[in-house]
Order: sequence, then C-alpha cells, then structure tokens
Amino acid sequence: MIYVIGLAVFVALIVAIVKAASGERYTKMSEEEYEAEVRRSSLMGAAVAGLQKVIDPDHHVQHIEEQAQRLEADAANLGDGPVAGKPKLD
Repeated sequence: MIYVIGLAVFVALIVAIVKAASGERYTKMSEEEYEAEVRRSSLMGAAVAGLQKVIDPDHHVQHIEEQAQRLEADAANLGDGPVAGKPKLD
C-alpha cells in the first residue's frame, strides 16, 4: 500500500514538472496574469533565499572568504604579490 502512495506522489511530481516546463503556460495568459505570476515567483525566490540564510547563515561569509583566497592564489601564481623576505616599498 505504501508503494502505491509513493508511486502516486512520484507520478504527480513528474506531471507537475512537465506542466510547469511547457511553454504554453505563458502564451495563454493575459498581461496582468503574467505580471502577477512574475511577482509571485520573485516572492518565492526571496522566501527561499531567506530560508537558506536561516538554515546556513555562514554561507555568504564562506563564499567571500573562498573568493579572497582564490584572488590571493591567482596573484601568487602571476607573481604580482609581495615576495617573501622582501619588505614592501610604499
């Protein structure tokens, strides 16, 4: 019995994805309906971003630190960084 319910949920999910991906959805909408859909989608995106901040608040900090490390590594590879043992001349 549990397999039948799981299969039904899986099939419903596949049908929903296919329906959402079809291009006919927006061709039949009026301009007002389309604008309302876009606003609702952007609100959902903001909600997901907020949820991610609650779940993993250090994600942004980690991204910035990784970016800084990549820039330092690139500068070291190019030879643009300070040479070890030599003082900076400012």
